[in-house]
Amino acid sequence: MKEDFLHHVWQFKKFDIQNLRTVRGESLSIINSGQYLQQSGPDFFNAQVVIDGQRWAGNVEIHIKSSDWYVHRHETDVAYDNVILHVVWEHDTEVFNQGNVEIPVLEIKSYVQPELLANYNLLSTAKSWIYCEKELASVDSFLLDNWKERLFFERLQ
Repeated sequence: MKEDFLHHVWQFKKFDIQNLRTVRGESLSIINSGQYLQQSGPDFFNAQVVIDGQRWAGNVEIHIKSSDWYVHRHETDVAYDNVILHVVWEHDTEVFNQGNVEIPVLEIKSYVQPELLANYNLLSTAKSWIYCEKELASVDSFLLDNWKERLFFERLQ
């Protein structure tokens, strides 16, 4: 499991977004998953969620385990004070920001379809860059040459 997978799942809502609950049992609705940032600071900027009827706007941080919050020292970093939701695969501890305010946690693993995780694991462990790349050698050279020629002429048009 890598955080990249969780980033994809969150960004594209590849999980059951109906009847979400935080680890504290609060109802959770996602209005906007936010803008994915690939730089220092929280993972998603300007997200909007509703927790127990209260609308929140701010940032979302994603980790494999909730304890990674402390491994990365976010509790001492002012950049994480505007985090409104901590999305994790496995919840193993409560998290607090620099002001000692508890951050709601969504443990997402029970909302992700097992098939999605299986496909991710299959693709991430594949040794080939393109999963079927070795099959190209089994294609008849006449068919392959004709296909390339057709692609060439389509490109010229």
